[in-house]
Amino acid sequence: MPRFERRHWWRCLAFACVIVTAVWPAANAKESSGSAKNAEEYLAKGDLKAAEIELKNAIRQSPQDPMLRARLAQVYLQLGDPASSEIAARAAKERNAEEADYLPVLADALLRQEKFQELVDLIQAGDRAPALESQMRSALGLAALGLHDQDKAEQMLRDATRLDPGAVGPKVALARLLAGKNAEEADKLIDEALAANPRSTEVLLAKGEMLRARGDLDGAVNRFEQVIKIDPRNMPAHLNRANINIAEGKFKTADEDLDPILKAVPNNFMANYLRALELAKQQQYAAADRIFDRISPAFPRFWSGYYLQGAVKMALGQFAQTTNGRCD
Repeated sequence: MPRFERRHWWRCLAFACVIVTAVWPAANAKESSGSAKNAEEYLAKGDLKAAEIELKNAIRQSPQDPMLRARLAQVYLQLGDPASSEIAARAAKERNAEEADYLPVLADALLRQEKFQELVDLIQAGDRAPALESQMRSALGLAALGLHDQDKAEQMLRDATRLDPGAVGPKVALARLLAGKNAEEADKLIDEALAANPRSTEVLLAKGEMLRARGDLDGAVNRFEQVIKIDPRNMPAHLNRANINIAEGKFKTADEDLDPILKAVPNNFMANYLRALELAKQQQYAAADRIFDRISPAFPRFWSGYYLQGAVKMALGQFAQTTNGRCD
């Protein structure tokens, strides 16, 4: 993807660092309704919309079940709807769900909406079980990045790594944070994580993105393809690979990644952005412009969109509508 402006570079961390690791407890599954069981079957098949419908049906049958709300919150995150995820996670909290069941997904939902101060106000570093506390300090570290406090971010991410040395997320996030100022330590962290977790899609994805940032596109594609081989539905890997193929003019190959994503999640911002970029590169400016107009409300958080939208409107002769952005 186009490089994020310095003002928003934390987003690379937030969207790459997997905070949500809660799973549907087996004990609860045995007691769940038919709709809840159907939801899990749909999730196993990758049909998120059908899973959402079944979970809503289950909630109508058992409106006070906190686990159903927590699971729905996870599904909303996978669908790219953090606002609905936040609502569902808070509903789980109100129904006395265990922290481990709702807090990681709530933290992730707040991060994706850039509600950094709300997250800091909601979550305090404490003495939770090490794995959960590591997740929370990871979230606090990412929130600190969003609030432009890099020292606190680094402290929290180092704490998270110390609390759960085997956890991939904090180590990857710390490596991303350090990449700009201590590439040697960043590489060491990623390589250690990869040695311990050679099939970790999160680590392979991070390694691929670091290679891409250094201009090693072949190496990056290799890593992204390793991720896809392990997890064929891994959306970030498909998006990253599509981005490189678009940059190299391999539009048909890029479509093989973008088409399934846009079919499954039509409002995915980055898939739409890359499709518009692809159309613009092929001088299909009117089609690109329609997409940019639709996704432009997100551009305040993704400034590259302003520049490309402006270029497309200029190509169409719409000079009065050209959007002017600025870099901080």
